[in-house]
Amino acid sequence: MRRRILIGMAALAIGTAFILGFNWWTSPRRKAIATGTIERVTIWAQPVQRPGETGSNSGHQAPKGSRVEVYEHFILVTPAGGPTELSPHGWYTNLEFRAN
Repeated sequence: MRRRILIGMAALAIGTAFILGFNWWTSPRRKAIATGTIERVTIWAQPVQRPGETGSNSGHQAPKGSRVEVYEHFILVTPAGGPTELSPHGWYTNLEFRAN
């Protein structure tokens, strides 16, 4: 009895993994909503605080002229010759860029 339960659970796990993997493999790749060259943006270490919230947060400016790609849930910022930085919406402010 215990062996049948284990076999059933293993089959369920394998089937679920197969379906999820197939769905990921066949889903369309997301394209950027907008792309461009940054004029200014502040990227924060934590989500931007809403009115009434307390605490501290630190941020940094992305270099002017960096490439930005805006997606549904995040932005990608790539400085010239530097690594790409991912920032979820709500973790950056003052985004200004020239669209390509």
